[in-house]
Amino acid sequence: MRLGRKSVGLVVSSLFAFGCGGDSSTGPASSLTLSASQATAIMSGITQITALNREIAWLADSANLVLKSGAEATLVPITINTAPGPFYAVGLQRRVQFSGASFSTFDFIAFNNPSNPTDFIIVDGLMNGTTATPPTSVSGDFDYAVNGYVYHLDATTITAWRAALGSGTLSGGSPSNACDGFPAGNGITCALGRLSAAFTITGAFQSAGPASDVIAQAVLSSTSVAGIILSYSFP
Repeated sequence: MRLGRKSVGLVVSSLFAFGCGGDSSTGPASSLTLSASQATAIMSGITQITALNREIAWLADSANLVLKSGAEATLVPITINTAPGPFYAVGLQRRVQFSGASFSTFDFIAFNNPSNPTDFIIVDGLMNGTTATPPTSVSGDFDYAVNGYVYHLDATTITAWRAALGSGTLSGGSPSNACDGFPAGNGITCALGRLSAAFTITGAFQSAGPASDVIAQAVLSSTSVAGIILSYSFP
């Protein structure tokens, strides 16, 4: 999408005014343990929204490993103009090593009201490695190294925005304890691991849903969230 100088200026100006408002994502607990019903509700939303974007359709297959009963979700200080908070988030990392090469993917998945989520923010990135050791971070502008998606679900429709202006950073730490119940084997392991995320979406433009003039905007200062790291090692 190509924007003129006037359009970009309006977006930046509106973000400045918007950013001066209060944080919409304060909450009573810094983290929560998902119940079975909450995990089911969140995964139902993930399944619906990923169907709209072919490039993240695979996420529905892997998200259930981190969004399951007993998983930890972290309260995140997201400021956003399309939905009420608070927002909680989890991190999903995939680290792939094969034949002297490697790559990593990073997914930050945020949602409001875990019992009945209506709004999601997904920021993801792909980084190719220069050695056999998978990269542990990715950063850059949206629609290049990093992608950003904002979704609103109601009873009958899904409204989607895709980030075109702004930038983000995703960074993973070291794996810790093994994931409970994960059937490791065939070169694949699963471990608990935190993901740090920071982003500024200055302009996300509507890609689906009822026609609207809303330009989605969101800001997250650097925050570490609970999650998992899937590691793949192929000969």
